[in-house]
Amino acid sequence: MIPQQIQRLFEFVDFLDNNKAEYIKTYIPLCNEYEILDRQKKELNPNGNYRDRQQYDNIQTQIEAKFSPIKENVYTPITNKLRELEIWSDDDTYASIWNNNISAISDFKKNFSEKDIQQIMMYKQKYISFRTETNTHFYCLSLVFQEIDEVLKELFDFFKDTNENEFDSFETKTIEVSSIAEDMKGISDNIGRNVGFSIPIENVIDFSKESQMQTQPNRKTEIIMGDKIEVGDISDNSGQISINNRGQSNQKVTKTTEPKNSKWIIAGVIVAVVGVIVAILVRIF
Repeated sequence: MIPQQIQRLFEFVDFLDNNKAEYIKTYIPLCNEYEILDRQKKELNPNGNYRDRQQYDNIQTQIEAKFSPIKENVYTPITNKLRELEIWSDDDTYASIWNNNISAISDFKKNFSEKDIQQIMMYKQKYISFRTETNTHFYCLSLVFQEIDEVLKELFDFFKDTNENEFDSFETKTIEVSSIAEDMKGISDNIGRNVGFSIPIENVIDFSKESQMQTQPNRKTEIIMGDKIEVGDISDNSGQISINNRGQSNQKVTKTTEPKNSKWIIAGVIVAVVGVIVAILVRIF
């Protein structure tokens, strides 16, 4: 018999499947329009020319108008459903998605019955179809889908008859970069794409030490741990960046069935943030 917590995961997959057609019809086109506008905005120089400023402000207004229904009709219902099913505990890093479900998955892999397999295969196909056919994080659900992908892959990979990675077409791809500057460029060039960046932790520390003397006080810098559920302007004296919530180094991460330790997550993030703050300030000045 399939345990309750795994049934909750399946109920969430049903929720996604039931809304898939509407997401594809209405909200993915909005995301595509959002991306076009965002790229147009980046080509402007609003602080150097009044016409660029006027066009920039106009595009920003359009972006906000397109993002609002995505947040209201995609982000909010999905996260509410995760909370309702107790898949997610409302933490900012979404690490609870793994922690709340991994024990049930580990136990089930030891105690499943023959009659459970058909149901699991059905839900695996539903989820893979949803992620493949939508293949987007809607500009506000990247960390959510990354965590859901990981925890469901832990379950579904146990019940597969192939050596292929069935999640390959949509799961987050990690690109290794050698420096903060390369990371910043990669983030800028890949907005809207399902990629992450890994920097050797020693490079972050070295860059931070070398750059500390170049920073200046009284400048606002905003570090976002995850998705920024807000469409805001970025002025000359403020920086905004989203980083991986694990603060990954270039060391290979081996997935275990243990809960994610928030202390290690925070420690890794703090080290990465030090380097990122310096990098942003250096770019600004």
